[in-house]
Amino acid sequence: MNVAINDGPPTVTPHSPFQDLKKQTHKLERILFVLVGIIALLPTSVFFLLGVRHLQADAELAVEHIGFMLEDIHGASPERPRLSKLLEEEMHLTGIASLRLTGTRNRTMLALGHSVSSFLPIRSQSNLSPSLVPFQTIAVEMDSNPLLFQSGRIFAIHLLVAALLILLIHRFSIPALDKAIGQLETTQAQLIHSEKMSAIGEIYAGLTHEINNPLGVMIGKLELLLKSAKDRQLAPELIRDLETVNRHGLRIAELIRSLLIFARKNTFNFSATALNHTISEVLELIEKPFAKQAIRIETHFDPKLPYCHGSPGHLQQVFLNLLNNARDAMPNGGTITLRTYGKDHSVAAEVEDTGIGITPENRKRVFEPFFTTKGLGKGTGLGLSVAYGIIKTHGGEIEVESMPGKGTLFRVMVPMEGTGP
Repeated sequence: MNVAINDGPPTVTPHSPFQDLKKQTHKLERILFVLVGIIALLPTSVFFLLGVRHLQADAELAVEHIGFMLEDIHGASPERPRLSKLLEEEMHLTGIASLRLTGTRNRTMLALGHSVSSFLPIRSQSNLSPSLVPFQTIAVEMDSNPLLFQSGRIFAIHLLVAALLILLIHRFSIPALDKAIGQLETTQAQLIHSEKMSAIGEIYAGLTHEINNPLGVMIGKLELLLKSAKDRQLAPELIRDLETVNRHGLRIAELIRSLLIFARKNTFNFSATALNHTISEVLELIEKPFAKQAIRIETHFDPKLPYCHGSPGHLQQVFLNLLNNARDAMPNGGTITLRTYGKDHSVAAEVEDTGIGITPENRKRVFEPFFTTKGLGKGTGLGLSVAYGIIKTHGGEIEVESMPGKGTLFRVMVPMEGTGP
């Protein structure tokens, strides 16, 4: 017997209020289309039905009027051609398409005009006075073609208006509403992310403070022990062990400093900063080692770039981290392109590589502390989170655009001098 084993609780997709909002938007779109359809059909239908009623009433009045006319001229006993002429004149005045006078056994005594299309037959029939023998009944049929033509014309006008309304709704109103919802959803996600990063920063600030002090004491004692061991020429194995412990202690201290930067607890010295010069100083450090790895660097700096409100040392650390990440994304070499330009009240800089790119799932997490896609021992996962903390302290923004296999672009925006926090 086969038994189904449940490996774990079912995955529950978080419900977003924006999903309901988007559904309501699409529902509203359908309702608007229905209303537009009503605008196209309702006036035409009302006009057509009223027109039919008026034609039917005209037919009944025409039958009654022709009956009275026949009584008036019957005493004069006009000849058949004279009677036909009088009736034709009456038909022309009243819009009658055909007229038929019948006698006994429904035998046609006089037929004038022509029958119209059977699509919209509007007829009226009445018995005549016994004094009008041999005529017993009269039947008329109204010409409905003018009504059909006018109804079609009204329908065409309203259809054109409806089509324009649908175009406006489909091309402008609904997309604008969808875009607004998308922007609201993005803003909410950014706020949640900022709150999460802020909370993590506060936690790390407390932890690093508690760790940093005893760690400093340990490293100081280790350095004294190492110096003493070398002076006394103790066993080489002991000296190597002390050096290993000291090296790892210093590595922990570096991590602590990075966490302090991420937690925004270190000192920022803000001033009017030339971002082109700041980035150029970083390039002087990495250009030669990058060239040895077949990495070419292109710069497109705006020569008239305004000063930004920044802390130069921290901004250099941001761009050093971004450049190192770009290098790591191109193990077989490639091109890194740097651009600077002014945008609104900000100074923007872009670092774009031709590397392996980032998947959409990882792109959402690149600024999280300790998140890394690099191999074990090749990264702490703090570089981008530190950069994020620095730029947020500047009152700026850092964004990422990437597609797997198509490279990655990081965009940094910091306030111009005079507009900073």
